[in-house]
Amino acid sequence: MAFTNLNKLFYLKYEVELFKIERQSNIKNIISKDYILKSFKDELNPNGDTFTYQGIKQYTFKENDEILILHLDKKIIFFKNFTQNLDNFNEIQTKQGLLLAFLFLVSIFFISLATIDQFKIIDLIFFIICIILLIVSFINANLLFKHINIFKNFFKEDVKEFLKKRKNAKA
Repeated sequence: MAFTNLNKLFYLKYEVELFKIERQSNIKNIISKDYILKSFKDELNPNGDTFTYQGIKQYTFKENDEILILHLDKKIIFFKNFTQNLDNFNEIQTKQGLLLAFLFLVSIFFISLATIDQFKIIDLIFFIICIILLIVSFINANLLFKHINIFKNFFKEDVKEFLKKRKNAKA
């Protein structure tokens, strides 16, 4: 039965890619900026994929920029632009920090509400849900910070060599 395949739900597959931008377009919203990046076809990226990125800060992607990305289903999580020597690591760390702080404050709110209401079951359920979300978000933030540290230490030549070895291992 095809509908019972839950691999995409339980196993998120992050991909690392290095590519040169063939063309880019951006859409400016009030709060965020949306970017669409089309890659050149080359040995590391034979399909010439299109990736999307949504960020708060305005980045200037240019044609022929070489960028290293971590993406999930063609949506860029974070990137390192080797040509312009810029990245979005601080933005990702800020977003994750705000999420963790928000979940912590909501957990404090629900536990204090539970103590005021003499530990009613509904308050405890919301508290448990918030604690579970806080733990999962903490684990996710820890993994993202490890990825960011790895990306910070990568040089372009090392990345190309690693991706070529990975491509040959898959084939």
